[in-house]
Amino acid sequence: MSALLCLGEPLVEFVRLDNGDYRRGFGGDTSNAAIAAARQGAEVGYITALGTDRFGDGLIDLWAREDVSTAHVRRDPEAPTGIYFVDPDPAGRFFTYYRAGSAASRMRPEDLPMDAVQAARCLHLSGITLAVSDELRETALAAMTAAREAGAEVSLDTNLRLKLWDLDTAQQVTRAAMRLATIAVTSIDDSLHLTGLEAPAAIAEMYHALGPATVLVTMGAEGCYLSHPGGAEQIPAAPADPIDSTGAGDSFAGSYLAWWLETGDAALAARRAAQVAAKTVSGLGAVDPIPTRAALGLG
Repeated sequence: MSALLCLGEPLVEFVRLDNGDYRRGFGGDTSNAAIAAARQGAEVGYITALGTDRFGDGLIDLWAREDVSTAHVRRDPEAPTGIYFVDPDPAGRFFTYYRAGSAASRMRPEDLPMDAVQAARCLHLSGITLAVSDELRETALAAMTAAREAGAEVSLDTNLRLKLWDLDTAQQVTRAAMRLATIAVTSIDDSLHLTGLEAPAAIAEMYHALGPATVLVTMGAEGCYLSHPGGAEQIPAAPADPIDSTGAGDSFAGSYLAWWLETGDAALAARRAAQVAAKTVSGLGAVDPIPTRAALGLG
């Protein structure tokens, strides 16, 4: 049994280097979060589907190295593993995706390992998980429902990508999914689109009203606003030398969950997550720069 289960679409990543060449790596927001959590010492599993191609093999090898369980990863011989290209920039994310018809996008509720979902302490997914396809959205909502019925925590990172769906659909689906979540992770930019709000306290209040007891609003260099049953506070950003923002929010979400599951202390978990995110933006790619707890001097 994994304490934390992540659900979504992993991707193979090609990052443009300064000389114009591309370096292969790995991405996909919930996979990034899973790896960040595992590097902080959490027991993590992943639920997804991959093609039977070499890209899928590469992701299986990655998770094996990172100690992320692949017991619930399906291989689909009739669909490819998704890929994407990224042009690094400290101020934004410039992505080109080739993911239509991917194995993960074809997942259905009957593919879910319900015993594992119901046994986990926390299920984590994202707005991208909900946006990739109608089938994956239905699967994600079924997993959220099963986890809540079993008494598990459910974490939802809004991670809005308007290239994947229209804003009206994103707003409606996100609100419906938030009613099944206990932890909400969002950003100022996402919230401005999804709710029309940009004040962190107002954003937190709105999401609390939908259901989540804990809301984390990330604010880039200004840190994070944390609102939870113990109170509300602003968590400062950790020192960083940003060169690539890819995966920063994912590493924050995953490491927050790891530290929160270990300690039960939301403020401490948010501070540790801020350290992880700062190191992540200081390197290239979504996965390579994510620090381990040992690299942060946390034992």
